[in-house]
Amino acid sequence: MGLGKNDHWALSAQIFIRQWLNNQKTFSITTSGSTGSPKKINITREQMIASALATIKTLDLSEGTQALVCINTSFIGGQMMLVRGIIGNWQLELIEPSMEVNSFSPDEAYDFAALVPLQVSALVKTEHGKNYLNRIKKIIIGGAPVSKDLTDKLQQLDCECFHTYGMTETVSHVGLKALNGPNRSEWFSIVGDTKVRTNEQGCLEIKGAVTQNRWITTNDLVELKGGKFKWLGRADLVVNSGGVKILIESAEELIKGQLPQELSGTIALWKEEHQDLGESLIGMTNDKQTLEYIHKHNDAIKQALPKYHLPKTWRLIPSFQFTPSGKIDRASSLAASKA
Repeated sequence: MGLGKNDHWALSAQIFIRQWLNNQKTFSITTSGSTGSPKKINITREQMIASALATIKTLDLSEGTQALVCINTSFIGGQMMLVRGIIGNWQLELIEPSMEVNSFSPDEAYDFAALVPLQVSALVKTEHGKNYLNRIKKIIIGGAPVSKDLTDKLQQLDCECFHTYGMTETVSHVGLKALNGPNRSEWFSIVGDTKVRTNEQGCLEIKGAVTQNRWITTNDLVELKGGKFKWLGRADLVVNSGGVKILIESAEELIKGQLPQELSGTIALWKEEHQDLGESLIGMTNDKQTLEYIHKHNDAIKQALPKYHLPKTWRLIPSFQFTPSGKIDRASSLAASKA
């Protein structure tokens, strides 16, 4: 493969595939921060094989599966697509990770693909994009939360869409939930031999072959029921405002539910220090129309939400900043409004 100066995505895939075929035993991978600050950790070949086999079995992905790899292979999600393809004897097509609809060929069809929410959000906005998604039989969506607005739009699709729960430390996903179709659910089902529990703070703990049978503690607050779990939010994405604890992601989704559909994807929340309250909830949007709507309908939105869940302060930002894995970088986005 001849690579140009901007083909870093292809180079990272090449390097990983070469390492795998050379029977490399451990891989150093940067975490996303799900269990603490981002750091490099070592993951074994056996952990990756266990994860890949669990996904192949759960989603019934047989030998010869036609799979699309369109996410970053520098991170665990993209790397595990490569591992599944190699050990499952699939046909893999790799394309540059992109949020641009035109990057996706209108003629190809696939059995399986993994995408991040930003990619799916871009695709469902156009007929070309929706047609493209409908030519993929099964899609896993991960790396970031899937909004209610996006979930609603997925109901228009014929393909099976699943939201994943996982992280680098669990070698990609250990939980799956259907986002559309008759099995649509708010609860994640466990993948593979994974066991789950919660600690005293209500954070999810995970143990299985993918963690080398050691319990790991996440920063994710969950509710457990019958071997399944519902994700509530990140323990480190909490505002403690005058003693009232507010889950930022939960408040964000509730506010989006009060906005017209065409506006609901253009807001995010973060926090700032407050002299009297300790912390305060801050809203931000990159869309002037959204800001005007919130100010105009502030009282009605406030009445529809739990107490203290609507920020008093909103900032208009130039654009949202994202991490390399596709998550909104809330702190950087807010900082851009002050630049």
